[in-house]
Amino acid sequence: MKQFITYSVLLLLATTLLMLVLDATYTHVYNSGSYRNKVMWIRDMKPDTLDYAIFGSSRAKYTVNPTVIAQQTQQEGVNLGMNASGPFEVKMAVQEFFKHTFAKRIYVQIDYTYYMTAPDSIGQLAWLPYIKEKDIFEHFKPYGKTYKTYKQIPMYRYLIFDGSLGFRNVTLSALGKTPDFLTDNGFKNRWGTLQEDTPYPYTLEQKTNKQIDEIIKLANRKNVELYFFTAPVYRPAEDFSTLKENIPNYTNMSTTVKDKSYFSDHMHVNEEGARLFTQKFIAVSYTH
Repeated sequence: MKQFITYSVLLLLATTLLMLVLDATYTHVYNSGSYRNKVMWIRDMKPDTLDYAIFGSSRAKYTVNPTVIAQQTQQEGVNLGMNASGPFEVKMAVQEFFKHTFAKRIYVQIDYTYYMTAPDSIGQLAWLPYIKEKDIFEHFKPYGKTYKTYKQIPMYRYLIFDGSLGFRNVTLSALGKTPDFLTDNGFKNRWGTLQEDTPYPYTLEQKTNKQIDEIIKLANRKNVELYFFTAPVYRPAEDFSTLKENIPNYTNMSTTVKDKSYFSDHMHVNEEGARLFTQKFIAVSYTH
């Protein structure tokens, strides 16, 4: 019995040590490896002054092309839209961005996710490798004990989200796999053509959002121009007047692209749609 207990204790200690080593290794790769997501890119940005930066979800990522903007306006900027990012993740991205670099103006794409204040179950994943950092953890802390578990138990977050954060991603990053979002400074094309010719039925709630309020406060402290916009939606039922009433410097661009052939689904434009919308974005943005 004594031998069994000794063996069990040694096995537990060895497993704990292995988990600690693996956790440190994975986290090191997320801090120094080739970018696997835009959070890694933001955290590695060097001090600079860009003309602008664009933040938001995939509806920003697939919609505005900085390469085209540079060609037509000589303004240099980045598209930092990330899939499934709600107001919580966008606020984190904006705050992290200004720790490392600077932009004279920022644009935030906002839409039906305006009511969301908590972390998005998918959008949060790119931030979890850094949850042991005090300032990152403080963002998540109010949203439940689960985040304390991610912070305190080594490797837990990497194992439970292995498909997004685990072995494959870490290996590709360590091997220097080049990300596909740097070619056009963060913009990516989306393919396909919407087949359904139906309205998009969702509507907004009338309320403010504390995450958006924090972005506004940060922009004021940094003396940065801040603009909000809504990217195209195919046949929206919502007129987005709630956003106009609650957010400063807001432009509703949801119906600037209307033809179905420019959409890959109701919420995302395709390659041709992005080309068209970028022109409209330039026309609006450079009349401010």
